[in-house]
Amino acid sequence: MKKVFTNILFSVLFSTICLAQWTQVPTSPPGWFQNIIIVNDTLYVSHISDGVYKSTDSMLSWQLISNGLNNSQAKQVQEVLFSNGNLFAATVDGIYKSTNAGTLWNKSSNGITIGPGALYEFCESVFEYNGNLFTGAWNGIYRSSDEAANWVLTNVSGQGINAKNFTVHNGALFAARENINFPSGYKSIDNGLTWNALTSMSFPTITFFSEPPALWAGTIHGAWLSTDNGISWVSKSTGLSPDPYNSSFVRVDGQLITSLKFGGSGMFRSSDEGLNWENWGEGLPFLNSIEKLIVFKDEIIAATSNSLWQRDTSEVVSTIGDESLPQEFILLQNYPNPFNPKTIIGFGISDFVFVTLKVYNLLGEEVAVLVNEHKPAGSYEVEFDAAELTSGIYFYNIQAGSFVKTEKMILLR
Repeated sequence: MKKVFTNILFSVLFSTICLAQWTQVPTSPPGWFQNIIIVNDTLYVSHISDGVYKSTDSMLSWQLISNGLNNSQAKQVQEVLFSNGNLFAATVDGIYKSTNAGTLWNKSSNGITIGPGALYEFCESVFEYNGNLFTGAWNGIYRSSDEAANWVLTNVSGQGINAKNFTVHNGALFAARENINFPSGYKSIDNGLTWNALTSMSFPTITFFSEPPALWAGTIHGAWLSTDNGISWVSKSTGLSPDPYNSSFVRVDGQLITSLKFGGSGMFRSSDEGLNWENWGEGLPFLNSIEKLIVFKDEIIAATSNSLWQRDTSEVVSTIGDESLPQEFILLQNYPNPFNPKTIIGFGISDFVFVTLKVYNLLGEEVAVLVNEHKPAGSYEVEFDAAELTSGIYFYNIQAGSFVKTEKMILLR
Protein backbone atom coordinates (compact mmCIF):
# COMPACT_ATOMS: atom_id res chain seq x y z
CA MET A 1 0.00 0.00 0.00
CA LYS A 2 2.86 2.35 0.87
CA LYS A 3 4.49 1.67 -2.51
CA VAL A 4 1.24 2.41 -4.36
CA PHE A 5 0.83 5.70 -2.45
CA THR A 6 4.46 6.64 -3.21
CA ASN A 7 3.97 5.95 -6.91
CA ILE A 8 0.79 8.02 -7.00
CA LEU A 9 2.49 10.90 -5.16
CA PHE A 10 5.47 10.76 -7.52
CA SER A 11 3.14 10.76 -10.53
CA VAL A 12 1.26 13.79 -9.26
CA LEU A 13 4.46 15.69 -8.48
CA PHE A 14 6.00 14.75 -11.83
CA SER A 15 2.89 15.87 -13.69
CA THR A 16 2.83 19.16 -11.80
CA ILE A 17 6.50 19.85 -12.54
CA CYS A 18 6.06 18.98 -16.22
CA LEU A 19 3.05 21.24 -16.57
CA ALA A 20 4.85 24.17 -14.94
CA GLN A 21 6.81 25.07 -18.05
CA TRP A 22 6.64 26.47 -21.55
CA THR A 23 4.87 24.31 -24.11
CA GLN A 24 4.60 24.63 -27.85
CA VAL A 25 1.19 25.81 -29.06
CA PRO A 26 -0.16 22.50 -30.48
CA THR A 27 -1.77 24.13 -33.51
CA SER A 28 1.03 26.59 -34.26
CA PRO A 29 2.19 26.76 -37.87
CA PRO A 30 5.88 25.86 -38.18
CA GLY A 31 8.67 28.31 -38.82
CA TRP A 32 9.96 31.66 -37.61
CA PHE A 33 7.53 34.21 -36.21
CA GLN A 34 8.55 37.85 -35.87
CA ASN A 35 5.61 39.58 -34.25
CA ILE A 36 2.21 38.94 -32.66
CA ILE A 37 -0.68 41.33 -31.92
CA ILE A 38 -4.16 41.07 -30.40
CA VAL A 39 -7.18 42.70 -32.05
CA ASN A 40 -10.19 42.13 -29.82
CA ASP A 41 -10.09 38.31 -29.52
CA THR A 42 -8.22 37.73 -32.79
CA LEU A 43 -4.50 37.00 -32.92
CA TYR A 44 -2.38 38.09 -35.89
CA VAL A 45 1.19 36.82 -36.26
CA SER A 46 3.83 37.75 -38.81
CA HIS A 47 5.87 34.96 -40.37
CA ILE A 48 9.36 35.25 -41.82
CA SER A 49 8.46 33.49 -45.07
CA ASP A 50 4.70 32.73 -45.20
CA GLY A 51 3.19 36.17 -44.62
CA VAL A 52 0.51 36.58 -41.94
CA TYR A 53 -1.52 34.07 -39.95
CA LYS A 54 -4.58 34.75 -37.82
CA SER A 55 -6.58 32.86 -35.22
CA THR A 56 -10.14 33.76 -34.21
CA ASP A 57 -10.68 30.86 -31.81
CA SER A 58 -7.99 31.30 -29.14
CA MET A 59 -5.33 29.41 -31.14
CA LEU A 60 -7.42 26.29 -31.75
CA SER A 61 -6.79 26.86 -35.46
CA TRP A 62 -4.86 29.22 -37.73
CA GLN A 63 -5.64 30.70 -41.14
CA LEU A 64 -2.97 31.92 -43.57
CA ILE A 65 -4.04 35.35 -44.87
CA SER A 66 -1.40 36.27 -47.44
CA ASN A 67 -3.47 36.92 -50.58
CA GLY A 68 -1.85 39.90 -52.26
CA LEU A 69 1.57 39.30 -50.74
CA ASN A 70 2.59 38.05 -54.15
CA ASN A 71 6.36 37.65 -53.90
CA SER A 72 8.78 36.09 -51.46
CA GLN A 73 9.93 39.49 -50.17
CA ALA A 74 6.35 40.57 -49.42
CA LYS A 75 5.81 37.37 -47.46
CA GLN A 76 8.78 38.18 -45.22
CA VAL A 77 6.66 40.09 -42.70
CA GLN A 78 8.50 41.79 -39.85
CA GLU A 79 5.60 43.41 -38.03
CA VAL A 80 1.81 43.77 -38.20
CA LEU A 81 -0.39 46.63 -37.03
CA PHE A 82 -4.12 47.18 -36.64
CA SER A 83 -5.11 50.82 -36.90
CA ASN A 84 -8.36 52.62 -37.73
CA GLY A 85 -10.00 49.39 -38.91
CA ASN A 86 -7.15 48.46 -41.24
CA LEU A 87 -4.29 45.98 -41.08
CA PHE A 88 -0.76 46.94 -42.05
CA ALA A 89 2.23 44.68 -42.66
CA ALA A 90 5.86 45.79 -42.69
CA THR A 91 7.71 43.57 -45.14
CA VAL A 92 11.01 43.34 -46.98
CA ASP A 93 9.03 44.56 -50.03
CA GLY A 94 7.63 47.59 -48.20
CA ILE A 95 4.34 48.36 -46.46
CA TYR A 96 1.17 46.44 -47.32
CA LYS A 97 -2.36 47.33 -46.26
CA SER A 98 -5.57 45.34 -45.91
CA THR A 99 -8.98 46.95 -45.48
CA ASN A 100 -10.79 43.62 -45.00
CA ALA A 101 -9.05 41.89 -42.07
CA GLY A 102 -6.37 40.33 -44.25
CA THR A 103 -8.55 38.84 -46.99
CA LEU A 104 -6.58 40.89 -49.52
CA TRP A 105 -3.39 42.92 -49.20
CA ASN A 106 -2.29 45.81 -51.41
CA LYS A 107 1.11 47.48 -51.47
CA SER A 108 1.02 50.93 -49.86
CA SER A 109 4.61 52.14 -50.06
CA ASN A 110 4.35 55.27 -52.18
CA GLY A 111 7.24 57.52 -51.20
CA ILE A 112 9.39 54.81 -49.62
CA THR A 113 12.48 54.41 -51.75
CA ILE A 114 15.08 51.69 -52.05
CA GLY A 115 18.18 53.16 -50.46
CA PRO A 116 21.84 52.76 -51.42
CA GLY A 117 23.18 49.31 -50.71
CA ALA A 118 19.71 47.69 -50.75
CA LEU A 119 17.58 45.77 -53.24
CA TYR A 120 14.25 46.30 -51.48
CA GLU A 121 12.60 48.74 -49.06
CA PHE A 122 13.32 46.48 -46.06
CA CYS A 123 10.59 47.92 -43.83
CA GLU A 124 11.30 46.69 -40.33
CA SER A 125 8.28 48.12 -38.52
CA VAL A 126 4.91 49.83 -38.73
CA PHE A 127 3.46 51.92 -35.90
CA GLU A 128 0.62 54.38 -35.29
CA TYR A 129 0.63 57.46 -33.05
CA ASN A 130 -1.85 60.35 -33.01
CA GLY A 131 -3.26 59.38 -36.40
CA ASN A 132 0.14 59.13 -38.10
CA LEU A 133 1.88 55.97 -39.26
CA PHE A 134 5.61 55.36 -38.99
CA THR A 135 7.95 52.80 -40.48
CA GLY A 136 11.65 52.17 -40.13
CA ALA A 137 12.97 51.26 -43.58
CA TRP A 138 16.48 50.51 -44.78
CA ASN A 139 17.20 54.14 -45.63
CA GLY A 140 15.31 56.03 -42.92
CA ILE A 141 12.27 56.68 -40.77
CA TYR A 142 9.16 57.47 -42.80
CA ARG A 143 5.89 59.10 -41.70
CA SER A 144 2.42 58.90 -43.25
CA SER A 145 -0.53 61.12 -42.37
CA ASP A 146 -2.98 59.54 -44.83
CA GLU A 147 -3.28 55.88 -43.81
CA ALA A 148 -0.20 54.77 -45.79
CA ALA A 149 -1.35 56.26 -49.11
CA ASN A 150 1.83 58.36 -49.11
CA TRP A 151 5.02 58.29 -47.04
CA VAL A 152 7.44 61.15 -46.31
CA LEU A 153 11.04 60.67 -45.23
CA THR A 154 11.81 62.37 -41.90
CA ASN A 155 15.16 63.85 -40.92
CA VAL A 156 16.53 60.34 -40.24
CA SER A 157 18.10 58.90 -43.36
CA GLY A 158 21.12 56.81 -44.31
CA GLN A 159 21.91 53.14 -44.75
CA GLY A 160 20.77 50.32 -42.51
CA ILE A 161 18.51 52.53 -40.36
CA ASN A 162 15.76 49.90 -39.87
CA ALA A 163 14.18 51.57 -36.82
CA LYS A 164 11.91 49.12 -35.00
CA ASN A 165 9.65 48.55 -31.98
CA PHE A 166 8.40 52.15 -31.80
CA THR A 167 7.10 52.99 -28.30
CA VAL A 168 5.25 55.94 -26.77
CA HIS A 169 6.52 57.05 -23.37
CA ASN A 170 5.33 60.18 -21.53
CA GLY A 171 4.31 61.78 -24.83
CA ALA A 172 7.66 61.09 -26.51
CA LEU A 173 8.29 58.55 -29.26
CA PHE A 174 11.17 56.11 -29.00
CA ALA A 175 12.43 53.83 -31.78
CA ALA A 176 14.93 51.03 -31.33
CA ARG A 177 17.82 50.35 -33.67
CA GLU A 178 19.55 47.01 -33.42
CA ASN A 179 22.20 47.93 -35.98
CA ILE A 180 25.65 48.06 -34.35
CA ASN A 181 26.37 51.42 -36.02
CA PHE A 182 25.63 54.71 -34.26
CA PRO A 183 23.09 55.84 -33.15
CA SER A 184 21.65 53.16 -30.85
CA GLY A 185 18.08 54.44 -31.17
CA TYR A 186 15.94 57.50 -31.78
CA LYS A 187 13.63 59.83 -29.85
CA SER A 188 11.03 62.34 -31.03
CA ILE A 189 9.19 64.96 -28.97
CA ASP A 190 7.23 66.57 -31.86
CA ASN A 191 4.84 63.80 -32.92
CA GLY A 192 7.47 62.09 -35.06
CA LEU A 193 8.12 65.04 -37.37
CA THR A 194 11.78 65.06 -36.40
CA TRP A 195 13.97 62.60 -34.54
CA ASN A 196 17.08 62.88 -32.39
CA ALA A 197 19.74 60.25 -31.82
CA LEU A 198 19.40 58.48 -28.48
CA THR A 199 22.91 59.42 -27.42
CA SER A 200 22.33 58.49 -23.77
CA MET A 201 22.25 54.77 -24.63
CA SER A 202 25.62 53.20 -25.35
CA PHE A 203 24.35 49.93 -26.85
CA PRO A 204 22.14 49.14 -29.83
CA THR A 205 18.53 48.87 -28.70
CA ILE A 206 16.18 46.04 -29.63
CA THR A 207 12.97 47.08 -27.89
CA PHE A 208 11.39 49.45 -25.38
CA PHE A 209 8.75 48.86 -22.70
CA SER A 210 6.94 51.84 -21.18
CA GLU A 211 5.62 51.91 -17.60
CA PRO A 212 5.69 55.64 -16.80
CA PRO A 213 7.80 56.97 -15.27
CA ALA A 214 9.84 53.81 -15.92
CA LEU A 215 11.12 53.12 -19.43
CA TRP A 216 12.78 49.76 -20.01
CA ALA A 217 15.17 49.13 -22.89
CA GLY A 218 16.18 45.76 -24.23
CA THR A 219 19.62 46.02 -25.79
CA ILE A 220 22.36 43.81 -27.18
CA HIS A 221 23.96 44.23 -23.75
CA GLY A 222 21.08 43.40 -21.44
CA ALA A 223 18.18 45.26 -19.81
CA TRP A 224 18.38 48.94 -18.90
CA LEU A 225 16.04 51.27 -17.00
CA SER A 226 15.42 55.00 -17.30
CA THR A 227 13.18 57.07 -15.03
CA ASP A 228 13.93 60.43 -16.68
CA ASN A 229 12.57 59.98 -20.21
CA GLY A 230 15.70 58.33 -21.57
CA ILE A 231 18.15 60.99 -20.38
CA SER A 232 20.08 58.47 -18.29
CA TRP A 233 20.06 54.68 -17.97
CA VAL A 234 20.88 52.12 -15.29
CA SER A 235 21.85 48.53 -16.07
CA LYS A 236 19.41 45.90 -14.79
CA SER A 237 20.96 42.63 -16.00
CA THR A 238 22.06 40.72 -12.88
CA GLY A 239 21.16 37.05 -13.33
CA LEU A 240 20.68 37.12 -17.09
CA SER A 241 22.64 34.82 -19.37
CA PRO A 242 26.08 36.00 -20.52
CA ASP A 243 25.91 38.43 -23.46
CA PRO A 244 22.11 38.93 -23.19
CA TYR A 245 20.10 40.35 -26.09
CA ASN A 246 16.83 41.39 -24.42
CA SER A 247 14.13 41.29 -27.08
CA SER A 248 10.80 41.80 -25.28
CA PHE A 249 9.17 42.59 -21.92
CA VAL A 250 5.76 41.95 -20.37
CA ARG A 251 4.39 42.57 -16.89
CA VAL A 252 2.43 39.75 -15.23
CA ASP A 253 1.10 39.90 -11.65
CA GLY A 254 3.66 42.51 -10.67
CA GLN A 255 6.62 40.59 -12.08
CA LEU A 256 8.67 41.44 -15.16
CA ILE A 257 9.17 38.77 -17.80
CA THR A 258 11.83 39.27 -20.45
CA SER A 259 12.94 37.20 -23.43
CA LEU A 260 16.43 36.88 -24.88
CA LYS A 261 17.32 36.30 -28.51
CA PHE A 262 20.35 34.62 -30.13
CA GLY A 263 22.77 32.23 -28.46
CA GLY A 264 20.03 29.81 -27.53
CA SER A 265 17.68 32.57 -26.39
CA GLY A 266 15.89 32.21 -23.07
CA MET A 267 13.22 33.51 -20.70
CA PHE A 268 13.77 35.27 -17.37
CA ARG A 269 11.63 36.87 -14.69
CA SER A 270 12.23 39.42 -11.93
CA SER A 271 10.20 40.11 -8.81
CA ASP A 272 12.35 43.08 -7.71
CA GLU A 273 12.20 45.43 -10.71
CA GLY A 274 15.20 44.03 -12.51
CA LEU A 275 17.62 44.01 -9.59
CA ASN A 276 17.83 40.25 -10.01
CA TRP A 277 16.62 37.93 -12.76
CA GLU A 278 15.98 34.20 -12.54
CA ASN A 279 15.74 31.66 -15.32
CA TRP A 280 12.12 31.06 -16.30
CA GLY A 281 12.65 29.07 -19.47
CA GLU A 282 11.61 25.61 -18.28
CA GLY A 283 10.40 23.55 -21.22
CA LEU A 284 11.91 25.68 -23.97
CA PRO A 285 14.21 23.97 -26.48
CA PHE A 286 17.30 25.61 -27.96
CA LEU A 287 15.84 28.53 -29.93
CA ASN A 288 17.74 30.78 -32.30
CA SER A 289 15.50 33.65 -31.28
CA ILE A 290 12.54 34.74 -29.16
CA GLU A 291 11.17 37.84 -30.84
CA LYS A 292 8.03 38.96 -29.01
CA LEU A 293 6.01 38.33 -25.83
CA ILE A 294 2.34 39.16 -25.28
CA VAL A 295 -0.27 38.25 -22.67
CA PHE A 296 -3.42 36.77 -24.20
CA LYS A 297 -6.20 35.82 -21.80
CA ASP A 298 -4.50 33.48 -19.28
CA GLU A 299 -1.43 32.74 -21.38
CA ILE A 300 1.90 34.35 -22.13
CA ILE A 301 2.55 33.81 -25.84
CA ALA A 302 6.06 33.88 -27.31
CA ALA A 303 6.74 34.36 -31.02
CA THR A 304 9.97 32.46 -31.67
CA SER A 305 12.22 31.12 -34.40
CA ASN A 306 10.53 27.73 -33.89
CA SER A 307 6.77 28.42 -33.92
CA LEU A 308 4.68 29.79 -31.04
CA TRP A 309 5.11 28.84 -27.38
CA GLN A 310 2.87 29.44 -24.38
CA ARG A 311 2.91 29.41 -20.58
CA ASP A 312 0.04 29.92 -18.14
CA THR A 313 0.12 33.24 -16.30
CA SER A 314 -0.74 31.44 -13.06
CA GLU A 315 2.82 30.09 -13.05
CA VAL A 316 4.18 33.57 -12.43
CA VAL A 317 4.42 33.10 -8.67
CA SER A 318 5.90 35.80 -6.46
CA THR A 319 8.98 34.83 -4.47
CA ILE A 320 7.05 36.10 -1.44
CA GLY A 321 4.21 33.74 -0.54
CA ASP A 322 0.71 35.18 -0.84
CA GLU A 323 0.16 34.63 2.88
CA SER A 324 3.10 36.98 3.57
CA LEU A 325 1.94 39.82 1.36
CA PRO A 326 0.54 42.91 3.09
CA GLN A 327 -3.23 43.24 2.78
CA GLU A 328 -3.02 47.03 2.92
CA PHE A 329 -0.62 49.93 2.44
CA ILE A 330 1.33 50.81 5.58
CA LEU A 331 4.14 53.10 6.66
CA LEU A 332 5.92 52.12 9.89
CA GLN A 333 7.66 54.27 12.47
CA ASN A 334 11.38 54.35 11.88
CA TYR A 335 13.71 52.56 14.27
CA PRO A 336 15.68 53.47 16.20
CA ASN A 337 14.07 56.81 16.93
CA PRO A 338 15.72 59.11 17.92
CA PHE A 339 18.67 57.98 15.79
CA ASN A 340 22.28 58.89 15.01
CA PRO A 341 23.07 58.85 12.15
CA LYS A 342 21.25 55.87 10.59
CA THR A 343 17.71 54.55 10.92
CA ILE A 344 15.45 52.02 9.21
CA ILE A 345 12.10 52.89 7.63
CA GLY A 346 9.68 50.07 6.89
CA PHE A 347 6.63 50.08 4.63
CA GLY A 348 4.27 47.60 3.01
CA ILE A 349 2.28 47.74 -0.24
CA SER A 350 -0.53 45.42 -1.25
CA ASP A 351 -0.34 45.95 -5.03
CA PHE A 352 2.11 46.74 -7.81
CA VAL A 353 2.40 50.54 -7.76
CA PHE A 354 4.88 53.36 -8.21
CA VAL A 355 6.35 54.25 -4.81
CA THR A 356 8.15 57.37 -3.65
CA LEU A 357 9.63 57.68 -0.17
CA LYS A 358 11.19 61.06 0.59
CA VAL A 359 12.63 62.86 3.61
CA TYR A 360 11.97 66.54 4.40
CA ASN A 361 13.25 69.01 6.98
CA LEU A 362 11.13 71.35 9.13
CA LEU A 363 11.05 73.92 6.31
CA GLY A 364 9.50 71.38 3.95
CA GLU A 365 12.67 71.09 1.89
CA GLU A 366 13.45 67.70 0.36
CA VAL A 367 16.68 66.30 1.80
CA ALA A 368 16.64 62.69 0.54
CA VAL A 369 14.88 60.39 -1.91
CA LEU A 370 14.91 56.84 -0.60
CA VAL A 371 12.54 55.14 -3.08
CA ASN A 372 11.41 56.29 -6.52
CA GLU A 373 10.29 53.33 -8.63
CA HIS A 374 7.61 50.75 -9.34
CA LYS A 375 7.48 47.99 -6.74
CA PRO A 376 5.49 44.76 -6.51
CA ALA A 377 3.38 43.96 -3.47
CA GLY A 378 5.54 43.18 -0.46
CA SER A 379 7.15 44.36 2.77
CA TYR A 380 10.22 46.58 2.51
CA GLU A 381 12.85 48.25 4.68
CA VAL A 382 15.18 51.05 3.59
CA GLU A 383 18.05 52.66 5.45
CA PHE A 384 18.26 56.43 5.86
CA ASP A 385 21.75 57.80 6.54
CA ALA A 386 21.66 61.35 7.94
CA ALA A 387 25.40 61.68 8.43
CA GLU A 388 25.49 65.00 6.54
CA LEU A 389 22.45 66.53 8.25
CA THR A 390 22.19 68.54 11.43
CA SER A 391 20.26 67.47 14.53
CA GLY A 392 16.56 68.13 14.52
CA ILE A 393 13.12 66.94 13.49
CA TYR A 394 12.61 65.43 10.04
CA PHE A 395 9.60 64.00 8.25
CA TYR A 396 9.41 61.07 5.84
CA ASN A 397 6.56 60.79 3.35
CA ILE A 398 5.39 57.87 1.25
CA GLN A 399 3.21 58.01 -1.86
CA ALA A 400 2.12 54.64 -3.24
CA GLY A 401 -0.74 54.94 -5.69
CA SER A 402 -3.46 56.82 -3.82
CA PHE A 403 -1.89 56.02 -0.43
CA VAL A 404 -0.10 58.98 1.18
CA LYS A 405 1.28 59.12 4.72
CA THR A 406 3.87 61.11 6.68
CA GLU A 407 5.74 60.23 9.87
CA LYS A 408 8.12 62.22 12.11
CA MET A 409 11.61 61.22 13.22
CA ILE A 410 14.34 62.83 15.31
CA LEU A 411 18.02 63.03 14.48
CA LEU A 412 19.88 63.45 17.79
CA ARG A 413 23.65 63.98 17.74
